[in-house]
Amino acid sequence: MTKLIGLASTKGGVGKTTICLNLAAVLARGGARVAVMDADPAAHATAVGEMGQLPFPVVPQLLEEVEAKAVAAWTKAVRATQADYVVIDAPGALGAAFGAVVAIVDLALIPVGASMLDIRGAAETVGIVRRHRKAGGRGRPDILVVPSRVDRRTGSGRDVVGTLAGLTEPVAPAITLRAVVADSLSSGEPVPAETPSGQEFSALAEAVRIRLETL
Repeated sequence: MTKLIGLASTKGGVGKTTICLNLAAVLARGGARVAVMDADPAAHATAVGEMGQLPFPVVPQLLEEVEAKAVAAWTKAVRATQADYVVIDAPGALGAAFGAVVAIVDLALIPVGASMLDIRGAAETVGIVRRHRKAGGRGRPDILVVPSRVDRRTGSGRDVVGTLAGLTEPVAPAITLRAVVADSLSSGEPVPAETPSGQEFSALAEAVRIRLETL
């Protein structure tokens, strides 16, 4: 059965698309069939995919209307995707598409930086996902908070995992702020698997697999 993973954040600049594409790359390298759905009007994932270097397709899947028929058609298109994992890059603002992504996925990944504003944004996103989960009555999506763009030279960066425990949701292995992450996507490629950043994305993928196995 296809597993649906959503990258969701109400705050920009936390590495949402970067995590989306690199997570998908790790899952694909492991032999899984993977597709990325770009539901963000900014279309950053689509732009990287168009360079032709990713080991999976990136499909634009915007939802710009709030009518029930439009949401139903969008949901049907996502569920019809032939893949083991569908990773959805949600829009960075509230609206019909954000709500639809949260409502459909099995696991919501919430990237968060180490600053106070980042953590406030993550707390807001966690609250929204919890409300959707309660309203849906299906016990999903599960939540995994992902420390992102972490600068370990700073006190907040070193303490971020402990700080995020206050959100009372599982916390994934951290993704460190490194130039190789930005440089690789600028060339249309995921982070090389053998690099320290590649190993961090592999650890994240393993955490995702474990969460999905418990659902």
